Amino acid sequence: MIKRTILVAAGAALLASAYSEPVYSLELKLSVETPPRHVRNKAAAKWAEEVAKATGGDVQIKVFPSAQLYKSSGAGKALASGALDMSIQANTTYSRFESNLSVINLPMAYGAKREHIRAVLDGPNGQELWSKVSNKLKVHIPGNHFEFAPSNTAFTTNKPIRSYDDLKGVKLATPPSPVLVEALKAIGANPVATPRSEVTLQLTQGQIDGLGLVTDFTISGGKFWDAGIKYGWKDNAGWGAYIPLVSQRTWDGLSDAHKKALTSGWEAAKSFARNLTETDLSKAIELNKRNGVEYASPTADQIAAMRKKLLAAQDTIVQKTRMDAAFVGKVQAQLAQLQR
Repeated sequence: MIKRTILVAAGAALLASAYSEPVYSLELKLSVETPPRHVRNKAAAKWAEEVAKATGGDVQIKVFPSAQLYKSSGAGKALASGALDMSIQANTTYSRFESNLSVINLPMAYGAKREHIRAVLDGPNGQELWSKVSNKLKVHIPGNHFEFAPSNTAFTTNKPIRSYDDLKGVKLATPPSPVLVEALKAIGANPVATPRSEVTLQLTQGQIDGLGLVTDFTISGGKFWDAGIKYGWKDNAGWGAYIPLVSQRTWDGLSDAHKKALTSGWEAAKSFARNLTETDLSKAIELNKRNGVEYASPTADQIAAMRKKLLAAQDTIVQKTRMDAAFVGKVQAQLAQLQR
């Protein structure tokens, strides 16, 4: 919620101010559920820094990490009502509200490169997607995404994964995305849609066998090796992207200058985060390895077979999760063109 403080001068300045507009100091609350070392939090801090710089300190963004204010689902409702000003959310998490956000997690994106995903989301198809999200969630999106890393099908505690057959029946916490749940079911795993803030507890209590369709950054940022993660199955099974969200109610209450500052501030934060995720991915993998996570990867034949299997299930997944089939078709055509 916007916090406004009218700054009143004394003496002669007070008299002069009677004929000018009051000056407002704005404090905007930004909530994320990831811990401070996570790339999303670093992007939020950069956004806050750039906005403060652009406004001479008149607009301050206060970042609340680790779900101190809201878990992901609660943040969505708070943004829609205006109780929360800002957030940065993963497409996988918010696909439960707007299913088309999972378009880059469908089987057609299995094995896609970073530049392919960026081209899709930075172009007309991305703008159509942001429009869908804005209308559904009652938010303003002040700029494009940053993609963080390709997802891996599984990170597990006690069972090493050496083939897709090893995933049969394995209970995996996955971001609460209907598409990810259906994809893991098609592979043969036992997915459990789980908010990020609850994963550690479920791992330590043995309620789940690991995490499904998350990135190397998820493991390193959350130090999930401390919760028992020992094995990673690295196969580039889709992509995740983070999206800046500003409550429409908050946005409508800002001056044009402040709107410009939030937009330009996000542009700087986005560029910073995109560079960070590209350069730091290998560091995240090495950090996981140093803390005991053992990686294995599928062979080219295993990847080809799984992609074929998942593509055969894609239309069913799209229908079951109520995605826009026409929109999915446009993205699939663009990805096919980019991958030639």
